[in-house]
Amino acid sequence: MSKYLYIIIPIVFMGLFAGYYVVETKKMEVIRLEREAKAKADAEEAARKQDELRKRSAEEARIAAEKRAADQKAKDDAKEATYQEGLQKIRNERDKYIADQNKYKEEIAVLEKELADILADIEKLSRESVTMNQSIVAALIERQNAEMEVQRLANVVARHATDSPMTRLPESMTTSTSGGAGVAGPAGR
Repeated sequence: MSKYLYIIIPIVFMGLFAGYYVVETKKMEVIRLEREAKAKADAEEAARKQDELRKRSAEEARIAAEKRAADQKAKDDAKEATYQEGLQKIRNERDKYIADQNKYKEEIAVLEKELADILADIEKLSRESVTMNQSIVAALIERQNAEMEVQRLANVVARHATDSPMTRLPESMTTSTSGGAGVAGPAGR
């Protein structure tokens, strides 16, 4: 039997070891499965948290993008409103300047017509002035001619009167008064 002991003891120990190994292997398998389950749960939790974080980040990014888009739209709307306001102001000023230009053109046309009328009146008055000056000069010449004619006629009448025998004093009167200051006759002239 001692011979068998050499075989039986190692077989018993081997059986014990195999039993212990199987039990411990099952425990290890359970622990491994628990760890895997925990790791899987942790991974799922981490994935869920990651997904939640991703969703939250995406939502925050979407909200931030919407806010940026709204701010940009507000800025663009303000720029567009300012641009349209400036454009409308320029259009209003352009229309005002065009209206003023048309008004000034009408005033210029009226003033040019008035100037043409005034120049025509000046030309007419100038012609009338020349005509009046000519008629005044002609009247002065006529007056001078008339005065000369009157003077000539007066000289003719005076000559006839002095040559006329009626205007002569008798000779007797002229000799008696010749010593004094008397009237000189035609001989004394």
